[in-house]
Amino acid sequence: MKPIRHLFWDFDGTLYDSYPNVTHAFLCTLDELGYPELVTPREALSLLKVSVFSAVQHCAGMAGLDVSLALEVFSRYHAQESGFSPYTGLSECLRALRTAGVHHYLYTHRDRRAVEQLEQDGLWSLFSDGVTSEDGFPHKPAPDALRCLLARNAIDPATAAMVGDRDIDIEAGHNAGMRGVLFDPDGFYPNVQAELYAGSMAELTRLLIS
Repeated sequence: MKPIRHLFWDFDGTLYDSYPNVTHAFLCTLDELGYPELVTPREALSLLKVSVFSAVQHCAGMAGLDVSLALEVFSRYHAQESGFSPYTGLSECLRALRTAGVHHYLYTHRDRRAVEQLEQDGLWSLFSDGVTSEDGFPHKPAPDALRCLLARNAIDPATAAMVGDRDIDIEAGHNAGMRGVLFDPDGFYPNVQAELYAGSMAELTRLLIS
C-alpha cells in the first residue's frame, strides 16, 4: 500500500470545532419556533452530526415543524455565528505533516468563510487547493469534488485520504478511490469503516508520520 501523501480535509468538526456554534444556532431555531426544550444540547449535537437536514427532519417528526421554515430560520441564525475554534493542536499537525511531505487540501460544504477562517489563523498557506460550497459540486458522499481536486492536482488517489468527522466524509473518500481517516474526538462513530481513526490532532499526526 502506498503511503499517504495528500490529505483532503473537511472543515466543520474536523479542522475546526464549529459544532458549539452550529448547535447554538439550532437551539435558537427551535426556541424561535416555540419548542425551546424539544431536545437537549447533547441530543441536538448528535442529530447535527448526521446533518442539519436530518436534525430538522427529526424534530419536525417530533413536533410537526415546517421543515422549510425551520431550515430558513436555522440558516439565519447560522449566518450570525462566527469565531470558530480550531481543534487543539491543529496548527502543529498541519505543519508537521507538511514538513513530512504531506500536502493539504480543503473540501467543505461551507462557503468561502472556511477559507477566510484559515487565512485569519495563518493556516491557509499550508493548503495546496480547496473546494467550498461556491464551487457547486454535489454534496458528500458524492465524489465529484474530490475527483476534481485529484485531477486538478495530478494526484494518484492511492496516495490520498479524506479526513472527516462523519461517515459521509469517509464514504466520499472511498467513492473517489482514496482512503478514509475518521477524526472522532467525541466517539460518535465507532462503527464507521475507515482505514485510520484518530481522536486528536496529535494522534492523527503520529498515525500519518509513522
